Amino acid sequence: MRCRLRYKAGWTAFLFIFSIAGLILTYRQISENQGKSTRMKNFPSEFTDQHNVENMQMPPLYMLKQKSDIMKPPEDIPDNISNPDRLKRILKNLYPENWGKAKDADEMAIELKHELSELGIDSAMSCKDIDMLRVQQPVKIGSKKYVDRALIKPNNKEVVVKSQANDQETKIKCMQQVYDVEKCHVMGNYMLMREILFMSLFKNPAVVSPLGYCLRGDNIHHEMKKKGILLVVESGTPVNHNSFAFIPWFNKLQYAIRLSKLLDYLDNSPLGPVGMVNIRMDDFILVGMQKRLKLSDLDDLTFEEKRCKTTQDCHIPNALKEIKCDDGYCKGWNSKHNLYLVSTTLYNSLLTNPPGVDKNLVDELLNGILRLEFTAKEILKQLEELLKSAGHSIKEEEPQYEGQPQGHGQGHVADVKLVDQQVIQSKEDLRREEEIRNNKVLRDVPQGGEQVPRASFTGDYIRHNQSNFPGLYDYVCPKSRVVWGCVMTVQNLKEAKEQCNNDFQCKSFVLFTSNPDAEALMTMVAKNLGTGHPEPNAGATLFIKSSEVNPGGIPVAMVTKAPVERETEVECRARTQSITADARTSREKRLMAHLGLKGTSEDLWKLHVKTSKIERCDGFNTLMMSNTKGGRFDVQMDKAINNLKSAIYLAEFGVRQYHIAYLITYHLDRLLGLYHIPPTVTWFLRTADVADVEGDKSWPEQLGTYLANGDDIKGLLTVAAPRVIKQSTVSLEKRNSMVKTVLPFTRMEKLQLEYVLLWFLVKIPKDIDHLGYKGHLIHFHADEAFQDLNVDLLGYFSHCQFPNVVYKSLSCHKCRGSTGQHSSSVCSLGQTVIQQVVSAGYNNKDIRIQSLTPTEITSVINDAASDVLSVIDACIKKHGREKVLY
Repeated sequence: MRCRLRYKAGWTAFLFIFSIAGLILTYRQISENQGKSTRMKNFPSEFTDQHNVENMQMPPLYMLKQKSDIMKPPEDIPDNISNPDRLKRILKNLYPENWGKAKDADEMAIELKHELSELGIDSAMSCKDIDMLRVQQPVKIGSKKYVDRALIKPNNKEVVVKSQANDQETKIKCMQQVYDVEKCHVMGNYMLMREILFMSLFKNPAVVSPLGYCLRGDNIHHEMKKKGILLVVESGTPVNHNSFAFIPWFNKLQYAIRLSKLLDYLDNSPLGPVGMVNIRMDDFILVGMQKRLKLSDLDDLTFEEKRCKTTQDCHIPNALKEIKCDDGYCKGWNSKHNLYLVSTTLYNSLLTNPPGVDKNLVDELLNGILRLEFTAKEILKQLEELLKSAGHSIKEEEPQYEGQPQGHGQGHVADVKLVDQQVIQSKEDLRREEEIRNNKVLRDVPQGGEQVPRASFTGDYIRHNQSNFPGLYDYVCPKSRVVWGCVMTVQNLKEAKEQCNNDFQCKSFVLFTSNPDAEALMTMVAKNLGTGHPEPNAGATLFIKSSEVNPGGIPVAMVTKAPVERETEVECRARTQSITADARTSREKRLMAHLGLKGTSEDLWKLHVKTSKIERCDGFNTLMMSNTKGGRFDVQMDKAINNLKSAIYLAEFGVRQYHIAYLITYHLDRLLGLYHIPPTVTWFLRTADVADVEGDKSWPEQLGTYLANGDDIKGLLTVAAPRVIKQSTVSLEKRNSMVKTVLPFTRMEKLQLEYVLLWFLVKIPKDIDHLGYKGHLIHFHADEAFQDLNVDLLGYFSHCQFPNVVYKSLSCHKCRGSTGQHSSSVCSLGQTVIQQVVSAGYNNKDIRIQSLTPTEITSVINDAASDVLSVIDACIKKHGREKVLY
């Protein structure tokens, strides 16, 4: 009895204490919710202020839905870094030195979610909210993560959703330390978790804003609801080399300043100097109507300086001052390496074509940036001074190009003169500018309804009012102010016609004005065809050469109804290069490694060469024929890259060897994504440049005659063959008929087939020496291209094996019928290659190989490509695409 009383008293005491504890916890929860409500009272007014949106944490999803069209950052945002030591501990866990001892990815995800919550960094969107997003299309399906575009309802605001892919690189690193397939398969999630953490911490206007995240496991799946980790960020347009081609100098300075502020922010973050391990141009995006420049990928950041044993381990290419190894770390590495990566991607694109008054200052600044002489803060100060001096005079101006490209010293292709011209930009001007920039007609209709295009004869040209060839027939010309086409500014209609008449490629042109007869500045876009169907375009006037009309002088048929949307060649090339980016990068790395430049990208090599000059000639290569003019020279540069200073300078003018043939082959190779020819740049020499070069006397003897009349020598600089390159043979069998059964190629066979493809397309003779390394044959003798137009190598393609990356590229250049459908014939490949050669600084007179003209060279390339595609398409028809394309 006494025991039962004690038992009952114990339970009574326990229930009493439990009730009291429940009341206390309930009271605390109510108090916290009231506090949050009080803090949220002032939130909506701030959120509606477009200039202060990023001064706070992202709002709950219901506010995102109400204000999803307002996602603009301010210039000063407080960091969510209140406890740096704790954050460094979290980051150290996310950068495991030993994957075998690292926590499982799902366990780490739960821990990160808890840590973020403890720091007050909660997601503005729940996992359920993210699951309900309507995915529109993939932006990128890479080897490490998926990037998809999605819409937030009800306003259909576009966002980007990042999730984990099958990261083979991390999996291999993990399995080298612990043989656990199940664990290592999902360890790539660590990179996405790093990105979530960094984006949550770094509230900077030059970093994309996180809108929400989900941490619920480590599952990798194609369905949104089954993905373990998700990150939602604001959407934007990836930056590429064309992004800054058409913007005023004033805006370029603003972008450069924004970039410098980002670098300075990373240098002085509360976590210490944060470094970018790797960065590409498309890791930056342009956000919103204001086109704000922002960094979109943060998974490759590190908060530790590079580890080292000696100062040599801390070397960065182009750096004038060495970074010292101190206590096992390269002191100042992150800061210098960040500048190095961004200088090769963005600064070099932004600080080009400055106004004449600022040219010397900007050139000195850019050279200093490329040599890593300045800190981010010093660059920022100089840019702000330039902006201050230029703001009032350039703010309303568009830079206009005039004059022919002129030689400007060793290695420089063109000296572009800018004309300062006052332009008042109305809404119509801005609309025209956007049409030109995007190379397509905007879909809005002018007041009064859509005007019907009208055609009329003006003697030498047929005029089509309110018409255009949007996104069609573009080509690159030397005077162009953009890189995707031939865009110029002209004073009047007469000048526009003269420009077109003096360009053999120009068959038609568009003036972006409704009154082209007026004496006023107009934007002209030249086109290389005039036999297509003009499309309605309010505010544009199309002029087609009379020679381009149909037989009998009948004008080209006009479009009377809305045209059917189809992908243009330019759009196709851009899409294909985006899809095949990883494959191209892999091929580029292989080529650079076999040339002795492992770890160096082609763009970096070109940038390094741009800041160097030829200082010595070591010899003159033996030519195929004694009466060949010019020569092929072994030269030394004044700066080394990867401890290599050697290069080859080509200036050959026939009979059998032509450096222009080498350049054509190079551009064709890169256009198709083959990478079987060394990196090459145009390199102009003046008399003074030749005199400055020491060494072998053959240098002035062979080149002196070409400088007698005062002209520059238009030559090439390319990578020399390293010692590991040996003479080899093509062991791939040449067949007489198509195989009955497709046998997948080995790695060696694939490499040889791609080498043969380029060989066939540019008609190199069969008697050349084949050179390569580990089965990777490289065209070091491409200067002999177009010497044997009868060379027949089609039998090599009857194995019915062909690289998918090349097939996709060739498909963009297939002939287009009236319905937009493609045949197996190629119509524009050769033309595109010649355009790229012209844009490299050559004119039509330079593009001569024996008696072949540019038009004839174009036909040779197109015909050869058509023959190859006919074989491959027949293979696909018989055996199926999956078996033929690899």
